[in-house]
Amino acid sequence: MLIFAYLLPWITGTIWLVWLESFSAQRQQVNLPRALGYGFFLGYFLCSASIWFLYTVFGQLSAAMVTAVLLLLSALGFFLSWRKYHHGQLAIHVKAPDIKGWDKWLALFLLTLIIVHLAATAYDTYSRPLLPWDAWGTWTYRAKIWFLNQDLSPFVSAENWLNTANPGIYTIPAHNYPAIVSLIQLWPVMLHGQWNDALAIFPGLLAGIALVLALYGQGKSLDWPALLLIAGVYLLISIPLLDAHLALPGYADLWLGGFAGLGFVALLQWSQSRDKIQLLTGLLFLGLGVLIKREGSLWLIVGLLFVIMQVLSWKLLLAMAASAVVAILSGYSLVDLPWLGQIGYADGIFYLPRLGTIILQPRDVSLAVITNLFSSSSWNLLYFFLSASLLLVLMHGKGNARYPVMSFVFLLSAVIATVFFLSAEGEWAKNSTAFNRLLLQLLPALIFVLQLNWQALFPQPANPQTDEKR
Repeated sequence: MLIFAYLLPWITGTIWLVWLESFSAQRQQVNLPRALGYGFFLGYFLCSASIWFLYTVFGQLSAAMVTAVLLLLSALGFFLSWRKYHHGQLAIHVKAPDIKGWDKWLALFLLTLIIVHLAATAYDTYSRPLLPWDAWGTWTYRAKIWFLNQDLSPFVSAENWLNTANPGIYTIPAHNYPAIVSLIQLWPVMLHGQWNDALAIFPGLLAGIALVLALYGQGKSLDWPALLLIAGVYLLISIPLLDAHLALPGYADLWLGGFAGLGFVALLQWSQSRDKIQLLTGLLFLGLGVLIKREGSLWLIVGLLFVIMQVLSWKLLLAMAASAVVAILSGYSLVDLPWLGQIGYADGIFYLPRLGTIILQPRDVSLAVITNLFSSSSWNLLYFFLSASLLLVLMHGKGNARYPVMSFVFLLSAVIATVFFLSAEGEWAKNSTAFNRLLLQLLPALIFVLQLNWQALFPQPANPQTDEKR
């Protein structure tokens, strides 16, 4: 039953990803790793949304009804995919990567290390008690309350909780955090019938496997050499901070890495292939990230700016930037967006939808940022590799990856500068926690940028195995 609980949302999401990618003009065969990777996160979002919707309509938590909805969605998605692929021509071919010589032994070695990493984190997930603070105090705590009460009990501020006599209302400091991650953790124990911390947070480990598959599949769609794909996957799974979130799951940053991180990977892939379905996938995942954690709104704005930078000319971009400066100086840079709230800058305050405000308070945290990126053991040598590759790409890079990569890095740098150098949030850079967790949310995209840089510096012939591409 537990295997069924973990796999059903994954299967549902994968089927719908296959259907979505069937509209791609560049489609040849189903890109199974990419569909499985992105499908996992889409499926678990659909599962949690089904729990919330059915509770809203019927007023009860029912594993049977959620199962029925997911099975119905799976059947509908399969039928639509079957028709889209011309009644039975939906073909999935799985073959081992074509690697020869010493590259083959290096690839096998890296695959072994990847399996060891995942096996070790799986053991930790099941053998260690629930530990991460935000999991214990927010995400998993809500899921446990909901399971024990068999309802979606509301959480309010401490002030409102003190002013109510209703025993069915609860409070936590992060009472206004989105509910999706807690609903994801609620799902397996709903089917199991008994509360168990390890079972509730185990989807977090599966999320790590999905990140691996998605990153591999996106590189495969660009016909990158198999060794480069495997090396990128190993680099991703060997990042100590990611390993910590896999071995001690329960935080929402890992899930936002699946939505925002993979959303940016899809946008970067689109910048190379111009596959409109990848553009749609990237924006869809960034949009869903808004419902995972508050920072998702920030990444959606950055994603939209990235797309704008790829489709508009330099002259128009400069005109827009000049207009923004004039608007700020004249005091007309604050816009009220329907359903989202205010966005812009006024009177020393940045307004961001769903994120609230960031008060302009410049501070120098450059030493803390450098320490976190280059001296901290959380990232191994990732930022050394990234910095060197970016410098080399600027000097000697080939192909069409330079501008998208630099656009992404520029926007990410602007976010870091605004949040940590220009506001009181800079204090979080000094204690490392919030700063590193913010970058963890984009880790798949950072690895993909490194791979793009490698291809720009050392162009290699297309992978001869093309039956699974795109």
